[in-house]
Amino acid sequence: MASATASAPVPAQGQASTSSLSIFTAPQWIKSLYSKFPLVVLEQEDELDWKARAAGAPDQSVELWIHPPTATQPHAHYKSWASPSPSSLRTQLLFLLRDTPSRSPIPVSFRNWPNESSAPGGSLPVLFIPGQERLLRTEEIRGWLEGTYPLKGKGKELQGLPSQESYDKALALSQLILGTLYPAYLASLPLRPKSLFTSTAELASDKLHLLFPNPPPLLAGLTTPLPASLTGDARDVDVDEVVRRGIEALDGIEVVLEGSSNASAGAAEGVWALGAKNPTSLDALIASHLYVLYALPDTAVMRHTLETKPVLGEYVDRVLSYAQGRL
Repeated sequence: MASATASAPVPAQGQASTSSLSIFTAPQWIKSLYSKFPLVVLEQEDELDWKARAAGAPDQSVELWIHPPTATQPHAHYKSWASPSPSSLRTQLLFLLRDTPSRSPIPVSFRNWPNESSAPGGSLPVLFIPGQERLLRTEEIRGWLEGTYPLKGKGKELQGLPSQESYDKALALSQLILGTLYPAYLASLPLRPKSLFTSTAELASDKLHLLFPNPPPLLAGLTTPLPASLTGDARDVDVDEVVRRGIEALDGIEVVLEGSSNASAGAAEGVWALGAKNPTSLDALIASHLYVLYALPDTAVMRHTLETKPVLGEYVDRVLSYAQGRL
């Protein structure tokens, strides 16, 4: 008598068991198609430019890609190596003002990068580390610098400043520069007609607010029931008011740096911002945002105001001359 329960079929020899097959197995017709195009990996015949330079670079050296100089007329404080962009120049100074553990300058070189959109993250500066074949985006550079060349001594928690009071003043001064002086610089740049801007050296009049740390309110207001697709994202930017606040910021910075006015231009030692014994990251911030104002058109109110303040000019010369001596 035949058994009431049929036994499970046994797979034929050479036939894979269904339990060993992946649930993502492709249909047979796809396998047949792909079998006609086998994967072939060829050896690279050419060598990338940055890899070629990495082979001959000294150990621990880095390369900073920055905004290239513009075709503006050199001014009294001009340095050929200094980028005309506040962000690039600030990073340049962060490297040049920082010491290695042996108290020597950080081995850094600068490379002009004309196409900012092609840089990692679409922004400059970018740090290239030849020894590790790494490219660091703008927001990663400061963390790498602090981790690789940390500040030493008891003042490292205060970023090299002499006291907690001076550290608190530095925070307020940083906010004044980034939140007030920098927008005034942007508002003083030559503006193009309404179109997308290509760099911070030439902005579109309707896109100016996009670079402000604190954008102004929407021109249409916040209570309109219409969607943004109809009202747009236009902002009410009072350029004259932005510049006026920038002039007030210059007055405040002049008061803070008054103690540096007696230091000779180009001196390697002297009074740094807020009485620091050595140059700090605050000096990099202040000097970078003052230096770029000298490159504004001669008719710019911000440039004219800055040129009437010799204390600020002497300070910029002192910081950049000290940095140039460490190149």
